[in-house]
Amino acid sequence: MIHAVDDDRPFLRALEHSLRSTGLTVVAHTGPRDFLQRFDADQPGCVITDLRMPDMDGLALQTALRERRTNIPIIFMTGHGDTSTAVTALKNGAIDFLEKPFSEKQLLDCVEVALEKDARDRELVREQTVVRERFDSLTPREREIFTLVVSDRPNKEIARDLKISPRTVEHHREHVRLKMQANSQAKLITMAVLCGIHELHLSDSGNP
Repeated sequence: MIHAVDDDRPFLRALEHSLRSTGLTVVAHTGPRDFLQRFDADQPGCVITDLRMPDMDGLALQTALRERRTNIPIIFMTGHGDTSTAVTALKNGAIDFLEKPFSEKQLLDCVEVALEKDARDRELVREQTVVRERFDSLTPREREIFTLVVSDRPNKEIARDLKISPRTVEHHREHVRLKMQANSQAKLITMAVLCGIHELHLSDSGNP
């Protein structure tokens, strides 16, 4: 789903026609408020929006989407060539900044990048949800072991800190691997990163 947002109705119609001619599904919006009222965050896609619009500009729309915790990719368009505004938009996560007039190829290239990013982001969210559900199924002790194991500490050291035997640590470690459905240390570390309980460093021996 491509959301096209522009208060210039003739340009909006031309943009919609250009995108539809390539087989893309497009919804045209005559302004940010119209878009925000109709927008469904569960629908995959991207946003193509003009930067300068009355009442609410493109940067304000970008901020509104962030406040909704919506990570949909945004492509900005402008006829003014405002470099500082472009830098702000890109720093805030915009995919690209197209200056009018732009070619259909430029537009479609940007849309392709945006849709690919949206697909990756949504897949990551799905993976995080599944991994978090598995993590929540662990016992408090298993969660503790999980946190220590992904820091790559040896069983003897973990056992000493927890005042349990190395055999018990290994028993918990195996239960953690089974419940998390992790077939390697690298996979377990990746899952810990997705759960937000471990920060991945390039020096991690289990870096996938």
